[in-house]
Amino acid sequence: MPISVDNLVEISTVQSQKLGRLLQEIQPGIEDFLNPHLFPPLNADPEEVARFFFFVTSIDHRTSPPDQSFEGSVGDEYFQGADLLWHLSLRMFQQDSHLFHPQEMANITTKKVKNWFTVNHPKRVTIRNPEERAILLRNCGQLLTEKYHGSVHTLLQVANHRITTEPKTHHPGLLQLLSEFKAYEDPANKKSFLFLKFLLRRNLWEITDNDHVQIPVDNHLTRIALRTGIVTVSSVLANALRKRSPVVPETDIALRRKISRAFSIVGEYARRSVLELDDFFWHFGRQCCLLDDPICVTGCTSKCYVSTHLLKVPCHGVCPLNSVCLAYEKDRQRALVEPKLETWYY
Repeated sequence: MPISVDNLVEISTVQSQKLGRLLQEIQPGIEDFLNPHLFPPLNADPEEVARFFFFVTSIDHRTSPPDQSFEGSVGDEYFQGADLLWHLSLRMFQQDSHLFHPQEMANITTKKVKNWFTVNHPKRVTIRNPEERAILLRNCGQLLTEKYHGSVHTLLQVANHRITTEPKTHHPGLLQLLSEFKAYEDPANKKSFLFLKFLLRRNLWEITDNDHVQIPVDNHLTRIALRTGIVTVSSVLANALRKRSPVVPETDIALRRKISRAFSIVGEYARRSVLELDDFFWHFGRQCCLLDDPICVTGCTSKCYVSTHLLKVPCHGVCPLNSVCLAYEKDRQRALVEPKLETWYY
């Protein structure tokens, strides 16, 4: 039976400080989101780029179908998971950018989504739950058309350079406006903050309430937070996570909210924006601190994006967080993983 949790997650300020100080030392780099295999170029129309990020972020969640990995070759390149999602989206954008107009998205079919996100080499694989993604895209297209004349920039103008509600006038910020879209309704705001990161990094928008920025907490960041110990969980929840037992959505949301606050402390001590740190943590989680084979057990791979692109000092095949991570030498800590949950929130 799924576990329900109230107040069984705590922030470890000590561990958060240690991790933050370590990151201040190693100074991980950030991405410009100009990878020509994944994102539109700088000279593309700003509204079309904003729409691209808005719609693709709305369906950027668990990509692999059961018992398969969403990966394959497209031309001479090989992509996996989110990279394949973004690459196929960019190809569609380049072939027919009109598809990313809200009026088109409002009528997109499951068949179209299946065709869009299917690769055939080395074997045929289609993205997880294409029906669900079609529903999310249609809802985004419909509401963007109805409420904002089909323009992402109009939505951003309404938000008035704020991500949170203006305290005096109660004018809604970006988070409140996005929460009306089904794809962005996550109370922990993972996709909303990811969308914000794209907007800011590509200079498509500016905000005045930077102190309210949070990190987009997904499965990778949850796993890292649990293993490093920047949050601690009760024995009941810990056992459920180790056994990979189902949890209810409320438990997952409460856990990710605490994790978000813990990473904010990490950011304070690292003296970096959490959106910058997210670049490192996301890649670290998907390549190094893996669900079943973290590099503290298996050793590093020969092709490491984290080491070659995000660390100024090579890690030489050793986990760069080993000096502070509680899971580095503790099997039970290492067995802590993200909650088992079916969701489109992340």
